Amino acid sequence: MATGSRSREPRVVAEHDTWISLDPVIGCPADCAYCYLGPLRYKARKPMQRVDIESTGDRLRSYLYGRRSELIDPDTDRTPICLGNYTDMFMTRENRRAVPAILDRITSVLPPRLLVFITKSALDEETVKTVDGFGWPVLWFFSQSFAFLKQGRLETGPVADFDTTIANAELVAAAENQNAAHFWRPFVRELVPPLGERPRIIERLKDSGMRCSVVIGMARGPGTPVDDVRLHEELPSTFEDGAAGEVFDLASWHDIRTTAHELDYPVYRHTSCAIALAESRPEQLGTWAGAAAQEHCLPCSCPVSQRGLCDSMRVDLIDCDGIRTFAGEVAKFLGLEAGDVGYDVAGRSIHIHTDISEFDFNVVLHAAEGRYSIRAGSIAPSKAWQGPFVTIYSKKKA
Repeated sequence: MATGSRSREPRVVAEHDTWISLDPVIGCPADCAYCYLGPLRYKARKPMQRVDIESTGDRLRSYLYGRRSELIDPDTDRTPICLGNYTDMFMTRENRRAVPAILDRITSVLPPRLLVFITKSALDEETVKTVDGFGWPVLWFFSQSFAFLKQGRLETGPVADFDTTIANAELVAAAENQNAAHFWRPFVRELVPPLGERPRIIERLKDSGMRCSVVIGMARGPGTPVDDVRLHEELPSTFEDGAAGEVFDLASWHDIRTTAHELDYPVYRHTSCAIALAESRPEQLGTWAGAAAQEHCLPCSCPVSQRGLCDSMRVDLIDCDGIRTFAGEVAKFLGLEAGDVGYDVAGRSIHIHTDISEFDFNVVLHAAEGRYSIRAGSIAPSKAWQGPFVTIYSKKKA
């Protein structure tokens, strides 16, 4: 694996909206036209190891037990760790070899919590067995856009087709500590399979052992590779208007959701719901409440038992002392005066009256554990793409 450095690289450890990212390696050999790695110049290139693998565990521990611990107890925190947000950790031999060494360092210095992998690669039985041997719970997100059905140039490199994705899920389903979810992205008009094929696709996903699908459109903004001519040629819906936001095939979503519900297969609009399902616990970011619920909870096909877990978070009693205390803790963590962080007891919301960074916003979001929604004056972007909670709860664009 090549070593080296770049200016303005993403952080090795960073707070994303659903998980904490750990990125000792950057760069992906695949060349997917829609990928947010494009503007960063991290796609279609050899992965680069930028820190010593031996240091990964200490770096992660230092982050969890550092400033963040002023707001979140690292010994009880359940925020997942996602390995590889700027590469595919299973697409090259060097990356695959690095994974056990990284897991060895992490698991030696931290108590167990959920590990997340995102991949478009073909897995093998030995890889799944090795990951399982560490004993930590694992959730795989197998990214499958169905772009291969177009037989175009949207995805080049060793990217899995649907049969390979299904085979991956079957391997994971046989493991002791692992679950699989289907990352259906980008869900845009040109890539959605024909109407008649959708029931069979969902049946195969369910039968493979996939716990659910997470259906996500294509974000428009800093992470959109607008200079890639393939987007303009093969995904023209991405540029039909100049507004920022998410391109999403709403009509097809309604059909997919209905079909999935009929087949008793969960489909979600946010990764945090898949994590909650895999861990059999309430969703921890508040997708089920407030403004987020209209797009990211209520329209989804979700098991009744799982909705019951999230419903348990909707307490009837107004917790004046709890929200007041939390607002004070947030102010202290952000280095603000007490008056800069307000709260609405009836609305169960925290109001940060200043501008904060996206990563700090996400720390507060994780600390709230779904009890309160978090709003801020504005949220300064800290990575190439923004999660829905940043979009919903920032009062004005950063």
